[in-house]
Amino acid sequence: MRHPRSQERTLIFTGIAGYILLFVITLLHKQPPLFDEPLFIPNVYLFEQYGFSRTFLLHIDNQAPGPLYQFVHSALKPLTHLQTPGIRMVNTGMLLLIILLLAAIIRKMQRRLKRNVWLPAFHIMAVPMVWQVAGMALTEIPPMLFATISIWLLQHAMERTTKRWWQGLSLSILAGLSLGLAILGRSPFVVIVPAALLLLLQTAGEWRKWVIVSVYMGLALACCVPVFIIWGGLMPPKQAIISTGGLVLWHGILAFSYGALIAVIIAPGWFIYNRQILLVLIILYAILLPANYYWLHYEYAPLNEALKKIFPAAVMHIYPYLISPLLATIALYFLYCAFWQGMERRTEPFFLFILFATLLMLATSFKVTHLFSSRYVAQAAPLFILLLAPYIRISYGQCIRFAAGMIIGLLSLETYFQFR
Repeated sequence: MRHPRSQERTLIFTGIAGYILLFVITLLHKQPPLFDEPLFIPNVYLFEQYGFSRTFLLHIDNQAPGPLYQFVHSALKPLTHLQTPGIRMVNTGMLLLIILLLAAIIRKMQRRLKRNVWLPAFHIMAVPMVWQVAGMALTEIPPMLFATISIWLLQHAMERTTKRWWQGLSLSILAGLSLGLAILGRSPFVVIVPAALLLLLQTAGEWRKWVIVSVYMGLALACCVPVFIIWGGLMPPKQAIISTGGLVLWHGILAFSYGALIAVIIAPGWFIYNRQILLVLIILYAILLPANYYWLHYEYAPLNEALKKIFPAAVMHIYPYLISPLLATIALYFLYCAFWQGMERRTEPFFLFILFATLLMLATSFKVTHLFSSRYVAQAAPLFILLLAPYIRISYGQCIRFAAGMIIGLLSLETYFQFR
């Protein structure tokens, strides 16, 4: 049996190899912009024409996310010339910065435990959805980077409430501005603002921590609220139609079930399971199955075309109704485990902050009414790494899941480029 240290090195090397592979294939993907990529580039020219003005904000078209994408690509235009593969390499390079920041944050989180910080940090490469957003010129990675920067800065600021108080205040200002930029990149990151209130647990009488968190939250909102006022909502008015119509329960269920998938790949130790819980899950599925078939009518059919060649038509008719309640059961199980872990670590404000930020990010999918995309879950990947880092266990199974997550991610990315 291999020594755990050897397995640890294998996992880290696998993560590094995965990033290098992503870097190389992104560099080799010289196809013209495809999928959603062509939609965002015209708005870069619009930004260059009008600057960060009311006119620019009101005329953003074919783009639900905010203007951070335009800020980044306009600044890097001398390097990328807004051509492929340069514009794609921006996201790939930013992913490396996210990994470095995650390692730095985790080092402080587990300061008393002498664990390798690179092991959990590189686990972001095992999140399948990350490959797509990091290997294409899409809008998720820049706000993911700035949100991670804001958490790193805030973590440092919270430690400077006795000595070097002015440094703590300065860092909280920078952290708030960073989060504000993240929100301007994708509005769901605004949920980090209320989640930050949990950092104030057990701080009675520590007024400086209250000041630091208040500055963090206030500046983040100050960056984005004026833009939202101009838009009359959380996205450019030409795209506001995608969030009309209230809430879509199914999209939230999908988000939390995808979150459960990430936890299974990275840290199955997150889940609380025993025979009693298994029995409850079976009963829950047995209740949801007829409810979905007769009343709810949620359909989800992965591998539908392939399975049609194996199973009879009668089976395939009910197949989409079988998967949906299963995903709902998994989503509820994930939420139960989140509640359990939160109660177990209720004396740790930073953990609760990350936990609630992650859950709220997933919950924003309830409000997306036009469609569901795994990219909505991908933007929570850095939060997932911080949340699950304490639960990662080194084993053969971990190596297999790590490799499986990367393979799924690679295949999902390559489908857009038709493996060319």
